[in-house]
Amino acid sequence: MITWTSRTGRGRRDVDPFCALEVQVALARVERLVSNLQRDNRRFAQAHHLYAAVAAYDHLLTEACALAGVELTEGGDGETRRLLAEVELRARGWSW
Repeated sequence: MITWTSRTGRGRRDVDPFCALEVQVALARVERLVSNLQRDNRRFAQAHHLYAAVAAYDHLLTEACALAGVELTEGGDGETRRLLAEVELRARGWSW
């Protein structure tokens, strides 16, 4: 959930830092899940779980980009778009 707070007289919007922190924590948690799923060959329905985890990670990246003011392009495949989003977020000081 994106929460915006407005500053009067400046004409810009600032992001609630707790909302940004919540997204960063969720990104770290889902990134660990994706990594674990990629290494675990014994899990039943691994592909389904991995697909769902990557979709959740992409959704969180989109939310993080909205919070950070990063505009994502529509072109490119999922991996390229994901990499560009991660680079832009890290360049703006995001970590997870």
